[in-house]
Amino acid sequence: MRHRDQRGFTLMELMVVIVIVAILAAVAVPLYINYVKDAKRTEAKGAIAALISAAQVYYQKQQPTPTYVGMTANADSVKVGEITAESSRNWQYSFTTIAPEAFTVTAHGLDGGDAKGLDVTCVYSRAAAPRWEDTPP
Repeated sequence: MRHRDQRGFTLMELMVVIVIVAILAAVAVPLYINYVKDAKRTEAKGAIAALISAAQVYYQKQQPTPTYVGMTANADSVKVGEITAESSRNWQYSFTTIAPEAFTVTAHGLDGGDAKGLDVTCVYSRAAAPRWEDTPP
């Protein structure tokens, strides 16, 4: 009886490949999830920067004494809905701690989206550089 030339992979070779693929997946999936979260935070930071620009316009219009006091998210003040229309699927924006020369704007991740559980906050002051905080890190 002639021995035919057999081709293919042995069970051991297949198991080694499966283990290598599993290790790569175990490393890649958490990195991918972190990249998605970072991208969502960047989206919120871009919208917050636009809100800060709108707040600057509001500040300049307050004459004779420019102030942030009285600034709200409504159409008469800072048009949050128009500025954040694209990112409003994932984030809710709000102004807090409004003082004459400073304010805080927060983006809160909405349930049901990729940004769920994330918060991005910017403390803006005319006397210092903006301070950004991401929670959770």
